[in-house]
Amino acid sequence: MLNLGLNSAVAQQGERKVRIARIEIYPAYLDEYKAALAEHAKTAVKVEPGVLALQAVYDKANPTKVTVFEVYANEAAYQAHLQTVHFLKYKSGTLKMVKSLELVEVAPIAMEIKPALIENKD
Repeated sequence: MLNLGLNSAVAQQGERKVRIARIEIYPAYLDEYKAALAEHAKTAVKVEPGVLALQAVYDKANPTKVTVFEVYANEAAYQAHLQTVHFLKYKSGTLKMVKSLELVEVAPIAMEIKPALIENKD
């Protein structure tokens, strides 16, 4: 019985869509972009059940280089995300701020996070 549960968890993990977005921002828009991205990520995780994680960081040595780690329940959840009002607002509102964008499809090896680190901010 334990194997069935484990196999099910592995199957679910295999359905997840995981990717990294590497973004370079024009320096003049950096603060505005970071605020827009933070708002978008918070909203997406809060209101979309299929958005499992959106984590964004910037390079301290080169702050215009932003990396976003994205985890969706599956391809359908990702496609639904692309149609949401908050994503379209983020995308259209930041278009002029983005110098370059590279989307990299990745496969998980280990994705661990302590539950205590997950905050419930409303």
